Amino acid sequence: MNLNEPLVDQEPAPSDEELADMYQQFLQQATPEHKQQLEELQSLQEKVTPTPGCCIKTKDMKTSTKVFINVCTSSNVPAPSDITESRLKELIYLLDDENAVVDYRVPMSIGEPHAELDKKNTGCTAYDIIINPAYLQKIRDNEIFLGFFMSVVIEGIFNKYEVELDRKWILLKRKKVVGSLQEQYMRKKRLIQEVHGSSSAVPTPVAEKPKLRILREPEEGHPQYLIAEIELPKASRAKAISVDVGEDRLVMSVKPHLYELDVYLPYKLIQEECGSQFNVNTKILTLTMPVQPA
Repeated sequence: MNLNEPLVDQEPAPSDEELADMYQQFLQQATPEHKQQLEELQSLQEKVTPTPGCCIKTKDMKTSTKVFINVCTSSNVPAPSDITESRLKELIYLLDDENAVVDYRVPMSIGEPHAELDKKNTGCTAYDIIINPAYLQKIRDNEIFLGFFMSVVIEGIFNKYEVELDRKWILLKRKKVVGSLQEQYMRKKRLIQEVHGSSSAVPTPVAEKPKLRILREPEEGHPQYLIAEIELPKASRAKAISVDVGEDRLVMSVKPHLYELDVYLPYKLIQEECGSQFNVNTKILTLTMPVQPA
């Protein structure tokens, strides 16, 4: 199915009640172990209804179909770390360098594409992007931040759905949303820990961001490997370290709430061949990550 074409004679999507019944039937057929995993996963998620913010018009580079980015908000999405405009300009410059690692995240939730009709009753595609309300205000007030945000959104949609969008986009002045906003499931925020017998509450400790160094092998041309060296001076054993290497993303944490790292990488990796080793003497975690051929 091509989501960029208008849907004709489409079967109606199942209602929430039908989806709930389907989920319960699936649970009944699942093994006890899988059932427990599904229930634990469900307990960590909550349904979020986004609030309209602004709408941006662009197009699919392959089909030339109109695409609308519904920028929405929810307090369930954390705001990105504060950054100056001058530093952001440096990061924008780095986006053109395929060898650069941009270690700055804009938390967002990218929803599924949904077919809609524009004001001329022509088929189009809409994506709902949920961000923090404070960050929406920042991108509204500053063209530099808006430009960086749209670069991240376009890259995110390409990575998730392999849809290349035109970077010549237009912010619509009189429209906040095209179509109907879709509810999304998101991870629940960490709750403040309860302390019984006391009037005070102890917040969950905030993990540090460790020092990261990424090397290329070879240094010139398309690399065969990326080698990441992460300094973890407070880590005492390898069992406390969790590493998750995605196709172009590295996520690492050290229990209990000592370190957290989440970075996107400039190359696609061969995930199943990635390896890691922690040196308890130097306190350095080394990851060897083979790169997919150019």
